[in-house]
Amino acid sequence: MKDRYGRVIDYLRVSVTDRCNLRCIYCMPEEGIPYIEHSAILRLEEIQKLVELIHQALNLRKIRVTGGEPLVRRGVVSLVKAISPLAETVMTTNGVLLSEFASDLRAAGLSRVNISLDSLKDDVIRKVTRRDVTLSSIERAIESAMRSGLTPVKVNCVVLKGVNTGELADMVGWAEDIGVTMRFIEHMPMTGSACSYVPGNDILKEISVDFGEVRKTATVGTADIYTTPSGIEFGLIAPVAGGMCASCTRLRLTAEGELLPCLAGGVSLDLRDMLRSGAEDLEMVKAVHELVARKPHHGACGGVSMWRIGG
Repeated sequence: MKDRYGRVIDYLRVSVTDRCNLRCIYCMPEEGIPYIEHSAILRLEEIQKLVELIHQALNLRKIRVTGGEPLVRRGVVSLVKAISPLAETVMTTNGVLLSEFASDLRAAGLSRVNISLDSLKDDVIRKVTRRDVTLSSIERAIESAMRSGLTPVKVNCVVLKGVNTGELADMVGWAEDIGVTMRFIEHMPMTGSACSYVPGNDILKEISVDFGEVRKTATVGTADIYTTPSGIEFGLIAPVAGGMCASCTRLRLTAEGELLPCLAGGVSLDLRDMLRSGAEDLEMVKAVHELVARKPHHGACGGVSMWRIGG
């Protein structure tokens, strides 16, 4: 289905939990978050039902399972098995628990994973995550994903001024060496974050100092693909400086059952209440169509809580 601006809305991000085993400085406050009451969180069978209804409405091309951290949700493998026949199903994870689940996720129909890593230095990783996470533990997660066939693996780095700036070129070289795709993401000013924004152009300039001038060679979804003179590719996602809105094909289903057409909020649909009050399938499909028709052209990505909406 197209929205009123001609964008084909065929990509659903599904947050299965608001909980996370890390406390990343760009996502959550150090003291953690007030968790949503258990009764307010969608049950797994409810998530499955809503994903099926949204697919019925939109003929989804891709489904991304997110959190919080999706692998802390008990039963997530069974959910992947239930929804993966509908569309390509992928996952974004911090990688901490991935080695335990990778082979089962692949068997359940998961296609690939994006793994978060914001530095190659253990002390910086610990500073960012506020937990005892190391580069070797994330490399083990990457190895388990590759061994299980969850490929290609993309590694997401949120660029933070004064935290991991200065090692971005090293991360490009590291990613090339181990066979993953590096993607740098501008930090968005979200609630609970305590970080400084680095514009996309500054990210490119830093990498070019080591590799020579990089050039844009493609756009894949919301990521611009850049290539170094030696042929190494990496991605840049620039929601603040570059804007992603013109190419946004996403809807987001929160762990509470709220369907959002825009990361910045403003318009939403409470599918949980519709489902629990006994709404007919066709009524809910119609409501999804009406929400897509109201998807804004662009939004200001600030003042929302990333862990609540799944990114």
